[in-house]
Formats: sequence, C-alpha cells, structure tokens
Amino acid sequence: MQNHLVNSSAINGAGLSPGKKVFKVQSGQFAGRIVILMQTSPSEIKLTYADYPYTTWVAPINILNDCADNPFDAVMDDENNMYLAYTLAINNNLVCRKLTFIYGLWAVSDVHTIYDSDNNLNPSIELQQPDKLWVSWTRISSGQYYINAKHSIDRGENWGNGPSSYGYEIASGVSSAWSKVQSMGSYTYLIYTIDGTRLSCRRKHIFLELWEDEEDIATGSGFDDNFDTAISADNRVGVTFDSGTLSFREFDGSKWSGVAVIDESGGDFPQLRYFNNNPYVVYLSEFIDNQRRVLCCRRQGSSFTEPLEMIESSRPFDEAICYSSTFASYQDLTAQAADSVAGDMFYSGTSTLLKMPGDALYLGMQNRFHFLHIILSVPGSGGNISWQYFNGQDWASFEPEGGSFNLEDIEKDYMLWDDMISVPNNWQKNRLNDNYLFWIRAVVTSEFNTGPVGTHVSAVAKVGAFILMEC
Repeated sequence: MQNHLVNSSAINGAGLSPGKKVFKVQSGQFAGRIVILMQTSPSEIKLTYADYPYTTWVAPINILNDCADNPFDAVMDDENNMYLAYTLAINNNLVCRKLTFIYGLWAVSDVHTIYDSDNNLNPSIELQQPDKLWVSWTRISSGQYYINAKHSIDRGENWGNGPSSYGYEIASGVSSAWSKVQSMGSYTYLIYTIDGTRLSCRRKHIFLELWEDEEDIATGSGFDDNFDTAISADNRVGVTFDSGTLSFREFDGSKWSGVAVIDESGGDFPQLRYFNNNPYVVYLSEFIDNQRRVLCCRRQGSSFTEPLEMIESSRPFDEAICYSSTFASYQDLTAQAADSVAGDMFYSGTSTLLKMPGDALYLGMQNRFHFLHIILSVPGSGGNISWQYFNGQDWASFEPEGGSFNLEDIEKDYMLWDDMISVPNNWQKNRLNDNYLFWIRAVVTSEFNTGPVGTHVSAVAKVGAFILMEC
C-alpha cells in the first residue's frame, strides 16, 4: 500500500541506488516493525516506522540535524540497532552514529568521526558479523577522486587507526567515484565505479591485511551510481548495473558469470535482492516526458524475465474513452492516451477532447489509482469539469487533492488523492463499453469556449528514486 510519508527538500532524499534505508525488526516483541530513514531537508535525517499491516506510520521523528546535503547510508544489526554513516555539514568529515533499539524505539548516540580531512561523500556501511563495521566512501582531495575503506571493531566508536587516517585506498580517478561495501563469508567485497569507464571489484579476507587485486566487472562508458549489489543465501555476489544497457553479473567465490542483459534500453536506480537464491531486479524505466515506470524482473534459467509493473497503480491506463453528448457515442482513445503524439486525443466528430456539457473523458484501470499525468496540445478555456468516481451505485463527485483543474494547463501532474491510503474505500469497478474497470471520469458541467485537445494521459508518475527494504 502506498503512503505519503513526508516531503523532502534534500537533493537526494532517497539516497543512492546502492544505499540502505528501509529495515525490518527481525525478532522480539516488535518483530515485523518496518523502519524507514530519510533525509527530509539539506541538514535533517528523520525516522518513521509502522507495524503490520503498515497502513499507519508514526509522524517522522528527527534523528539528527547536522548532516550535509549528501546521501547517507545505514545498516541494522541482529539486535535491531542501526548505524548511520554520513557527512557532517560543518566540515565534510565522515562520521557514524549508532541508533540503539530500546523498547521499540531508537535512541541516538554521540557522533564518532571516521575521517576528519578532505571532502567525503556517498558512504556505504556494512556489518561483518559478529561485530565489525566496514565503511567505504568517496574522498575528494586535490581534485582527485578516491574510494577508501575503514573498519571498526567496536560497533562504530573507533575506526581504523583513528580519525586522521583515511584507511585503505582502494581506487582513484579524476572525475567520479561511487562504491558499495558488502560482506560474504570470510571476505569483504568492494564494488565501485571510477570515472564512468569501469565497474570493478576488490575483496579482502578477514584474516589478511591486503586487498586482492582489482577485477573489472564491466568496462566502457556511462558508469555512475546506477548499480547495486546483493548477497545470496548460497554465497554468491550479484551485481546489477546500467551503462546504457541494464545488465547483471554474479560471482560464485572463484569466477564471474557472463553478462546477462536485463533491459536493452537501460534502467535508472536499479535495486537487487535475492529470494530463494534467485536474483530480482527492480528499476526505473523512462516512459514519456520524464515519467518513469517502476519495473521488476527475475532470473529464469540463464536469462531474465520480461519486466513487469512493480506498482500497479502507476502505469498507462487499460482504457481511455471519450464520450460526446452531441453524438451520444463513445470513442476509444486508449492508444492515443498512452503515446506522446501531439494532439492525437480528441473525439473525431468535434475535433476536441471535451466541449459541451455532458461530454466526458473516462480513464480506467484494473487497479485503483490516485494520480494523473496530463499533456495537452490545446489547453481548454472557459469550461468547467466535475471529477467523479463510481461508488457502487452512482457517479460521485469529489474534490481532487490537486485542487481545481479544468484542463486549462498544457501539462499537469495532478493528484486525485494524496496517496493510495486516501483513495475512497467505496470506489468500485463498473462496466463501460464492455470494460469492467475502476473508472475516473472528467465530466463537462459548463461549455468550453475552446475545447482541450490531448496528447497524453496516464497514471505514471515522475519517480525520482526508490529504496527497497533490506531482507
């Protein structure tokens, strides 16, 4: 179920693709509680949580207000404590805080400095059982970009040889660097991109001081923070990455698999999880006009399945139908609504989408939805619209969350309801033109001077980022 939790003014409110911010309490009285960490402003990180069935979330609780406007990362231990790695706003130092789990809540500890020099960005933090924390991050010094790593053996209070040491230098470049640290068995793995030209890996045995030599996972161009890694229960390291094409590789402890293509068109913000030792990839796919669909696929045999919609309420409409009161007939505009051809959405007899009182645009889907993205080639003027849904007996008018909208804007991201929790429970399916769907209709209540002409309408949002729960 989709809930609107909070608005964020931070540059990266949801962080980076390899980041971790959503966790589930695994044991004890509060087992099943889901907690979310989020950067709600350039300097604040807040926390919210909910218990099953996850329909009611506590108001976001302020955790800290001293962070830089830069992504942070977190990890949860087996006692449900959390550890945050982030950049301090005042001096760009890299620091860590522990959030101690006590009676269902999380108490915030003091700041512990990981590294106190240079410009430090984009940390990744991992727990290597039983009590060693690892952090990797981007360090910028004298115009160079470095991937560094340090560890703590006392759950984040002290790091390596002290705050003046940057620890292990893993790789360097001249323009960009992102990393994610993972633990599997006796090894710590670092997966990272450098200068947009390669995605690489190094690993370190728990009893050895030196890191093994770098091994390239992929080379070329376009490598950035659009990658993710995960560890399977049977000890394989999976990596999904985008460099124009969304792909996947896997390491079994001795060798890397071949490259499996997930989406030839690429994918933003890919997230990787294993279920029953099978890799699943969720990612953002470009649609129309900066809209992005959340798609999901899994490996089946040696290849990946065709992507499916992850959010059933955020996709193109199953049906879009225009009704003319003048001609007392319907026309199917489903294909025209889904494409981006300018000015192709209109009733053929009037050359407008809507004009006279009683004219209506019907938008239908197998699932309830709460949002519209509308593009017009000709905006309407002078007319008024009533927005309505079917309540099981009649068409019921409602005031959309986005306020009054009479198709007078060329482009509109329009909130019918704030989130899926806010969608009325009595919204029922009904049959229109032999299509049994959840319908919304926009009905003309007063004549338009200029009738609108449409280009596109869908329920696909402009999703910027998302984070899956750690499991």
